[in-house]
Amino acid sequence: MIDMFLYDDSEKANIRFVSFLGETRHDLTLIQTDRHYGKTIVLNTQSNKFGIIGRDDLEEEGYIAYVLGLNDQEAEEVMTFLREVIA
Repeated sequence: MIDMFLYDDSEKANIRFVSFLGETRHDLTLIQTDRHYGKTIVLNTQSNKFGIIGRDDLEEEGYIAYVLGLNDQEAEEVMTFLREVIA
């Protein structure tokens, strides 16, 4: 039984599916809405991990590797891509 909803909202989203090759293959889903203060939800569909990522997060050492389940080399490839697409 549900006693109380904290929220139950619907919102339009811009969703982008991206697959690219660096040293390894990367499959990402990027979801942009107004909900997360301009940050983008980035899903790594290979590791089933995600993070809510903004420009500031791209500069935090080790953060992208940790939240997306990547090694350092893979994280650098993904960060190079994300720096181009995250405002």
